Amino acid sequence: MTGPTVLDRGVYALFARNADRSRHDQDRLYYRSAALGVAFDRYVARVYALSWLAFGCVLCCSLAVVAVVPAALPGPAPSFWSRVAGGAVGTAAGLAAKRAVVLGSRYYLKWLGSLRRERIEQTLPGAVRYLRALAGGSDDQRTMFRKVAAQDSYGETAVAFRRVLNHATLTGSFERGLQTVARDTPSEDLLAPFLLKFGEHAGQGDDALSRYLRMESRMQSHRQARARQRSSDFLELIAELFVVLLVVPALLVIVLSVLTVLSPRLSQQLYTPLGGISLRSTLVYGSSVFVLWVGAGTAWLIGTIRPPGMAPTGYNRPDGVVTTLSSVPSNPASASVLAVPLSVVAGGVALGSGVSPVNAVLLGYVAGGSSWAV
Repeated sequence: MTGPTVLDRGVYALFARNADRSRHDQDRLYYRSAALGVAFDRYVARVYALSWLAFGCVLCCSLAVVAVVPAALPGPAPSFWSRVAGGAVGTAAGLAAKRAVVLGSRYYLKWLGSLRRERIEQTLPGAVRYLRALAGGSDDQRTMFRKVAAQDSYGETAVAFRRVLNHATLTGSFERGLQTVARDTPSEDLLAPFLLKFGEHAGQGDDALSRYLRMESRMQSHRQARARQRSSDFLELIAELFVVLLVVPALLVIVLSVLTVLSPRLSQQLYTPLGGISLRSTLVYGSSVFVLWVGAGTAWLIGTIRPPGMAPTGYNRPDGVVTTLSSVPSNPASASVLAVPLSVVAGGVALGSGVSPVNAVLLGYVAGGSSWAV
């Protein structure tokens, strides 16, 4: 493992003292939950160095705008006080950017803690069931935790168990390791009480620990089943929301298109630098762009509010032509192999037949989208 670079050491010497200020007490709590691989004072030093860099960039850009833009505009030359006012505005913008970086680092730590908590809640039930199976053997508590920590399938829970073992090795007390990780874990309502109760029942003997793990395994299974049911209900609401957000704008476009045909005034030409275009075409094209914008926004919204664990990790196209074609209905990566060429061919044929470029692009889009949907 390489040590800190010269730049990192310089940044630490300049800004590490800020970590002891009371304004960063909340950041320290979030830092414990985030479990970064860097010390807190070094992290704060890097944040402050980045904030001063942001200040310098924003200030330089602001001064450049103040110096160049007024001189390029017609009218009297800018006065001295106008330049001073511009410099003051640039300094204020730089300070705002500096403050935004510092506050953003706090929310970054909070986001990391929330992400770890979600991953622990997803993997803890399986780890508890594995501990219950191990409790029937001759392994001691450390060996049980070591076996769980060695399983990558338990994700963030396995990481927490490895932290318990590391603290136990450093302090010489397994119970102290449990207490330390229970204090620092972001899963205060799930993992923390489990670790504390595990240590309490482990001190009462193997029978007490086995009974506790049996009971905890059932509770975790019931909690996981309820969470899955809630996620399933939530996904149904998301699907309905997706349909509404996509269908309603499309219906509005259809109604608007019909009204443009019935209204003669909408045939009037609008003259633009790129040429003339009718008001009817402007409304139709603008409505179509609005539908596409709503569709993209809806896709982003669905991906954002979807429950944890319900989002696919990604799609990869399988090897082989036959396997790729057979996975077209269920794999977007495979479907794109069929949809994209078909869209290009349909648009090219339409363009070669004398269809306008806009209609050719629309035809290619519809052809590709229809094959994808099928």
